[in-house]
Amino acid sequence: MMKLVGLGKRVLNGLAGVALSAALVACGGGGGSAGTPVVGGGGNSGTPSTDTAAVAVSLSSTTVTAGAPATVTATVTNKAGTPLAGLIVKFSTDGGLGSFSAASALTDAAGVATTVMSPANATSTGADTVRAAVTYLDKPYSASAGFQLTATNVTISSFTSDVANLSAYGQANLTVTLAGTSATAPVTLSVTSSCTTAGKGTLTPTTQTTSTGRATFTFRDGGCGALAAAENLQVSVNGTSLTQTLALPVSSPSAASIGFVSASPTNIYLRGSGLVESSNVTFQVKDANSNGLPGRTVVLEPSVLVGDLRLDDQTGAVTKVTDSNGNVIVRINSGTVPTPVRIKATLQGSNISTVSSSLAIAVGLPSQLNFSMSPATLNIEGFNIQGAPNTYTVIASDRLGNPVPDGTAINFVSEGGQIQAIRQTSLNSNGIATATANFVSSAPVPADGRLTVVAYALGEKSFLDTNGNNVYDTGEDFQDLGDLFLDRKYDGFYQASEDQFISLATGDVKACSDGASALFKRDESVPVRPNTCSQQWGRAYVRRAVQTVLSTSASRPLWGTTWHPNAVGAAGSCAAPVTLTTHYVDDVEQRLNYRVVHGTQLYGMGTASTITLTLADANDVARNPMAAGTVVAFVTTDGLSATLLGGSPVANSLSVGGVTFSYKFDDKTSEGTVTMNVKSPSGLTTSVSIFISKLDYGQAVKDALQKLWDADTATPKTATDPSDQSKWTADQRYRYSLAACTP
Repeated sequence: MMKLVGLGKRVLNGLAGVALSAALVACGGGGGSAGTPVVGGGGNSGTPSTDTAAVAVSLSSTTVTAGAPATVTATVTNKAGTPLAGLIVKFSTDGGLGSFSAASALTDAAGVATTVMSPANATSTGADTVRAAVTYLDKPYSASAGFQLTATNVTISSFTSDVANLSAYGQANLTVTLAGTSATAPVTLSVTSSCTTAGKGTLTPTTQTTSTGRATFTFRDGGCGALAAAENLQVSVNGTSLTQTLALPVSSPSAASIGFVSASPTNIYLRGSGLVESSNVTFQVKDANSNGLPGRTVVLEPSVLVGDLRLDDQTGAVTKVTDSNGNVIVRINSGTVPTPVRIKATLQGSNISTVSSSLAIAVGLPSQLNFSMSPATLNIEGFNIQGAPNTYTVIASDRLGNPVPDGTAINFVSEGGQIQAIRQTSLNSNGIATATANFVSSAPVPADGRLTVVAYALGEKSFLDTNGNNVYDTGEDFQDLGDLFLDRKYDGFYQASEDQFISLATGDVKACSDGASALFKRDESVPVRPNTCSQQWGRAYVRRAVQTVLSTSASRPLWGTTWHPNAVGAAGSCAAPVTLTTHYVDDVEQRLNYRVVHGTQLYGMGTASTITLTLADANDVARNPMAAGTVVAFVTTDGLSATLLGGSPVANSLSVGGVTFSYKFDDKTSEGTVTMNVKSPSGLTTSVSIFISKLDYGQAVKDALQKLWDADTATPKTATDPSDQSKWTADQRYRYSLAACTP
C-alpha cells in the first residue's frame, strides 16, 4: 500500500509536468517566434523584485508669500535607505494654491529633487498641501507637506534717486518705499534699467527682499548718456503686477580722443588696374573711459589728392557722424598715381584729431622690365637621370618696382622635363613678391642638353613716363609684346617648324617693335613671335625665358680649340678632335673643333708647372659644363705629385669652367702620369689620364724609338740603327713614330 501511494505521487507529478509543458508550448514559452514571457518586476531570474521606495518632502518655510517663495525638497530612497538617482519627481498642490518654478525634477546622486513654490495668486490666503510623487519599479510612491499662504497687500509708495541729474560715469542711490508690508510677509523687489540692458551701466543689487517696507539700490552709469538723455529705471514687486518707473537724466560723456582703428585692405592699386582699388579706413571717437561715443561729427581729409584720388567719391574733405560704437568709416578710392596716403580725422569743433597709418597705392600689374626669373641651378645632372629636381623662381614687380599683389598667377612652360603649370605670387619674409615652380628632368631631353623654360603672367607693356604722371600718354616710348614662344635654340629667332608658340589672343598681326630706348632692346630672354603685336601700349602677357643645362653624368675634359703646346701624339697621329655647338645665330648652330684631353702626352715639360683645361660634359652635340657640384681629384704615378688649384667643385653656370692644377717631379723622376677623376653629383666617376715628361721632344723620340726597337722581337729588323727610319719597314715606321700635335 505504501508503494502504491508513492507510485501514485510520481505519476501525478509527471502528469503535472506534462500539463505545464503543454501550457508553455501553447503560450509560446516552449520556443519559437512568440518569445519567452517574463514573470516579475525586475532581475533576470524571473523573480519579482521586493524593493520599495520611500519619499520625504520638506519646505524651506511653511509660510509662503509672493515675496518669499519656499523651496520644496523631495528625497527618494529605497527600503535599505540608499538614495535613488535618476527618478522623475512630480510636484503638485492639492488645492491648486501653489505655483512651481518647475512642475517636475530629476533626483540627483543623493536622491534629491527640488523646485521653488510661490503662491498661484499673490492675494490668495489659506492653507494647502504640496505633494511629491514618484514611480519606482512600476509602483507609485508619494509624500506631502502642508503650507500656509499669506496674501501680499503692498503698494509702492515711492521710487526716488538721491541725485536729480547724473553726471557721466556717476553713481546714484535709488530708494523704494512700500506700504502694507509686515514682518511675517517679506516682499521681493526687482529693478531693471535700459542702460544696463544696453551694457552702459550697472545695478547693485538687481533684486532685494524686504519686510520693513524700504529697499535701496545703486546705479552706476557706464556712458549711457551717449545713447540717451535719461536712464529709464523700473521697480517691480515679484509675484505681482505692481511696477513703478523713474526717469533719471544722465549727462553725455565728453569726447577725449579719436583714434585710427584700421585700413582694409592696407594696399590698393591704381584705378583701372582691375585689382582692388578702394580701402575702408576706420576711426573711433572715445570718451575718457575709452568707450566709443556715437553721434559725433568727424571731418576726414586725405594727405594727398594726386592722380584724382578720392574720399567717398569726393575730391576733398568729407564729414561723417559716428555710429553706435563711436566708429566712422570713410572709403578711399585710388587715382592714377601710386603714392602713400594718410587720412586725417578731426572731431568737429575741437582740436582733437589723428591720422591713419600709411596706406599704399601701388601699380599692381607686373611690368615687362620688372619681371625676372632664374633657376635654382643652371646646370643640373639631368641628361641621363630622370627626376633630377630644380626650381624656377619669378620675382614680379610693377612698373615702379613694387611687389605685385599676392595671388598674381604665373604660368610656366618648358620644352622638356616637367614643370608646375601655375604658381601664385606671395610675399616672402623680406616682403618681396615671388612665385616658385618645381621641375624634374624627364622626356623629352633636348639633344644638345640645353632646355628652355618660359614664365609669363598678365601684366602691362613697359613704357617711359616722360611727364611723371604715371599714366601712358600718346607718343611715349614703350616695348611692344605679342605672342610668346618656346625658343628651343635660345637665340631669339622664331623657327615656325620647331618652336612652340603660345597664342595670347593679342588679336593683332602687326610688326613688333622694341621701342627706341635701349631699355626695351629684346633678347632671347623675352621671346616674341613676329607680327603678333598691336603697336599700342596696354596690357600684355609679360614673360621671361631662361636656359638650363641638363648635364651628362660622364665627363669629357677638353684642351680647347688647340692642343697644349707640348702635346705629342703616338703612332703617328694625335687624338681626333670633337666638333661641338657653342651657340646659335638665327637658328643656325655655330660649331667648333675641340681637342680632347684623354690620352694626351706632354713632352719637354718642366720639373713643376701649372696646367689648365676645360671641364666639359660628354654631350655629343654641344659644349656644356658638368653639373653644378661635380668634384675633381687627382692620382699620380710614383715620383710625381699634382695639386688642384681651382675649378672644383663645378660652379652653378651655363658656361664650361676651367680646372687648374699644378704638378711636380721629384729629383729621381723625369716622367709620369696624372689621372684626373671627375665625380658627378650622382656619384659617377670619369677618369682622364695625361702623360707628362721632362724630356724634350727630340730626345724623347730617340729614347722612345730605342726602347721600342729593343723590345720589338716580332718584326724582322732590316736595319741596325733604329734612328735610320729609311731602313724600316712601313709597319715599323708607323708603329714606332711620334709626332707633335698641331692645331
